[in-house]
Amino acid sequence: MPTNKIETDVCVSGAGLAGLTAARRLSQGGRAVTVVEARDRVGGRVWTRPGTSGLRIDVGATFIGPHHDRLHALTKEMGVSTFATHTAGDTILATGGKVRRYRGDVPRINPLALLSAGQAIYRLNAMAKKVPVDAPWDAPRASEWDAQTAAGWLTRTNVPTRQARVLLETTIRALFCCDLSEVSLLDVLYLIRSAGNLEALMTVEGGYQQDQFVGGAQSIPEAMAAELGDSVVLGTPVHAVTHRADAVEVVSPEITVVARHAIMAIPPALASRVHFDPPLAADRALLLHQLPAGTEIKAVVVYNEPFWRSDGVSGASVAMDDPYEVTLDTTPPPGDVGVMALYAAGPKARTLAALQPDDRRRIVLDIMRRRFGPKASSPIETTEQNWAEEEWTRGCSMAHFGPGVLTQYGRLLREPIGRIHWAGTETAGTSHGAMDGAVRSGERAADEILQGAISAS
Repeated sequence: MPTNKIETDVCVSGAGLAGLTAARRLSQGGRAVTVVEARDRVGGRVWTRPGTSGLRIDVGATFIGPHHDRLHALTKEMGVSTFATHTAGDTILATGGKVRRYRGDVPRINPLALLSAGQAIYRLNAMAKKVPVDAPWDAPRASEWDAQTAAGWLTRTNVPTRQARVLLETTIRALFCCDLSEVSLLDVLYLIRSAGNLEALMTVEGGYQQDQFVGGAQSIPEAMAAELGDSVVLGTPVHAVTHRADAVEVVSPEITVVARHAIMAIPPALASRVHFDPPLAADRALLLHQLPAGTEIKAVVVYNEPFWRSDGVSGASVAMDDPYEVTLDTTPPPGDVGVMALYAAGPKARTLAALQPDDRRRIVLDIMRRRFGPKASSPIETTEQNWAEEEWTRGCSMAHFGPGVLTQYGRLLREPIGRIHWAGTETAGTSHGAMDGAVRSGERAADEILQGAISAS
């Protein structure tokens, strides 16, 4: 048993955006708070690593959209500024052995395929509008949609043109980082509803990838942690939670925190490994055990200059038959070096993970050279992050719901259990799965305590 004991008002497990937001709001509300974090850093799925080139490189969550108002407000409070993702120039479509350039959001593919894709997106958006953003399980056709997988919907019946199906499969795979047979159609519609429409999730200007953070996304949790000071305890993985009518004990190998309330702000897959005494109710335990996150590998390549810009290319590219399907320009101001991020998701990421790092690097450079020309052959730095292999994350960008999970167990997602409250982007309605959703969830969990909301479950 740990020998060190801390007594506080609220113990928050997890120093990501959700946990730190909750802790900061509670501290502002006059509550004593202790945040315990398993890693030796704060930020969770937000991680800005120092590169050998001297840059701070986002290997995790990176972007903020114009409608992410709670994250924008927090960014301003923390004194962090943003810059626009570079979009000037052509987008690259590299598929079928050909490299094509186009302007705007419409790729140069078969007009029938474009029409087919547009009709499918329209239908998905229309169905998503019928999903309550805070209670998707109450949608009129929730049971029907939750019984079907995303793969089961993306058939010739709903998307007649093969090229359109592949385009949509690539898009949804990038969002959930898993095989489309692993995620329910209701979960897809829930995510679309939380963002407003599918286009917001797919686009840069006006969408989720519109802006980035000066100094990297981790600047925000680092600033919050600095404000909270010694209240944040790193290197402290929680392995047990004992909850009683009057208190909660949060136990790690190093310390025990005795608090009036606890907030669990860690990914569901990790929460399922925590020993609760008394045990969680069966449905709550089953929910946690059925919320895996996907496999995503993010590779970042740094060059002496953003050469693609002078070539008239934005840096955005997609290739539906490559291991790394998507690239985006993540060059920070003033733009004297060039930074490109590549993303592999789901089965393709799992295949890449089985290779040696040098083999993955060769694949990255081959893709960059094929899409952006010979100048891409000589980077000054490459780095990568496989989030499924990160011990205290186990997948990105969020947990996904398999068939039947949302309708059977979803209503328990954010429901407190006595003095235990739940946060994390998975529990957010609006901006579900995004950094803004994590911030919203932290605010909600803190408000539950500040308003004295204690419900038994």
